[in-house]
Amino acid sequence: MILLMYDPVQAHLQRLQQAAPDQEIAIAHSLEEAQKLITNAEIVLGNRYFIQSLPFAGKLRWMQSNSVGVDIILTQKQLLLEKAVTLSCARGVYDAELAEHTVTLLLALLRNIHLLRDEQNAHSWQRHRLRTLHGSRCLILGWGSLAQEIARLITAMGGHVAAVRNQPEDSEAQGISIFGQQNWQAQLPDTDALIICLPKTPGTHHFVNGAILDQLPNRAFVINIGRGGTLDDHALLERVQAGQLAGAGLDVFEEEPLVASHPMWAEPRILITPHVGRSLEGPEFKWQPLFEENLARYMRGETLLNVVNYEKGY
Repeated sequence: MILLMYDPVQAHLQRLQQAAPDQEIAIAHSLEEAQKLITNAEIVLGNRYFIQSLPFAGKLRWMQSNSVGVDIILTQKQLLLEKAVTLSCARGVYDAELAEHTVTLLLALLRNIHLLRDEQNAHSWQRHRLRTLHGSRCLILGWGSLAQEIARLITAMGGHVAAVRNQPEDSEAQGISIFGQQNWQAQLPDTDALIICLPKTPGTHHFVNGAILDQLPNRAFVINIGRGGTLDDHALLERVQAGQLAGAGLDVFEEEPLVASHPMWAEPRILITPHVGRSLEGPEFKWQPLFEENLARYMRGETLLNVVNYEKGY
């Protein structure tokens, strides 16, 4: 049985049926239904109800997530391993959208768009000395498909890009310098924008902390488009308030939603967006083609796309 944890549009359901004509496809409309249906499911597609129903799974072999990050699902890593479940994610599906949002945040900071909007609301005509992305030096933490798309957009606008990868040695890819574990921090003093594209794993918790932020020049901006918790939000706020950093654009936070009393709301040099780098969507979803392709691969016994490495966490 294939269990869908979402309500499919008819065309998508038909394509799933074509990919697996001999399989029963069931749809969970509630948590109660999910916990009942998963007992006989070999495949689960979609996140909704999955964590809560996983303990009831008896035949599960593969779970396809509709999220890029799987840190929430991996809170049940031991149970997934005990049940020998292959986990795959939606890596790559939202690269274009997330990259556009990243560049939007960066351009807004460089051009003071958020502060100019405040002045508009105050009916205040003020001219400013502004900065450009052209010629800026951007350092991207991570070198997955999202980071590569961000690098492409920034480079096309005349920005200089380098990246950091979890590897011992430096390398080069697509004409971009990729720094390894030994040398990447040496790039921080010359960085105009630090862009965080890291997955959330035990090893990336507060990867960007006070010690890292202190190596940036006071003209630098910080962008977090990856996962909340990879950046020490409190350390960042302290340094922006003290004038040690020029500002930040944040789409993800350690605790979401950001509570109304959080001091970040009142800091004019921090631009906040409420985890909309991947915006709301539906009833058709961008991950539908991935689900259809991966189901066809599974039925043919082929290698699945975007299989999650349980040890790495992504």
